[in-house]
Formats: sequence, C-alpha cells, structure tokens
Amino acid sequence: MTERKLITVLTEVCETVKSDNNGFVWLTHLGHWKAPQVIAVFNTESEKQRALTNGWDIDFISQVNIALASIKSAPVGIYFDSEEQCKKVSGGNWDSHLSTIKNLH
Repeated sequence: MTERKLITVLTEVCETVKSDNNGFVWLTHLGHWKAPQVIAVFNTESEKQRALTNGWDIDFISQVNIALASIKSAPVGIYFDSEEQCKKVSGGNWDSHLSTIKNLH
C-alpha cells in the first residue's frame, strides 16, 4: 500500500515539474519506499546541465522532500540523469543503467 503512495506522490511531482519545459521527461525511484533513491531523467545531457546550472534542482529536491515527507518517507539520494547518457553508457537499457546508481549506496 505505501509503495503505491510513494508512486502517487512522485507522479504528482513529475507532472508538476514537466511543465517547466526544460528537458525533464520522467522520474523513477529505487529501493524501499521509506528511503528511496529518486532519479530525475532529462532528454539530453545539455538540458540536464542547463537545468542544474539554473538551480532547477533546488526546487525539484524541495518538492520531492515535501512529497515524501507527506507519506513519512525521506530520500537517501536524488540523482539526475538523461536518456542520452543511458543510451551512451548502457545502450538504452535502463535496468542496467540504474543498477550503477544502486551501487553508489
């Protein structure tokens, strides 16, 4: 049940930040619902870098923290990636690509 709540609150954040029109396309999470790793995915590396340089990540992290706190959860990490990087490093295989993030913790 609570995994479902996590997906619901993260979906709300995702839909909200998509309207920023900065290349952000989707997000996902890894790990347990009480302490997930959250990954924000952009189309390209240049869009990701531009968004991070402009401070977009500050608002995104705040929105994720507020959403997770509402279900008594807290992220153990928030990461930023891109479709372009996944294709380059992992041949477009997101399962394989995300496993590299799992190994960070």
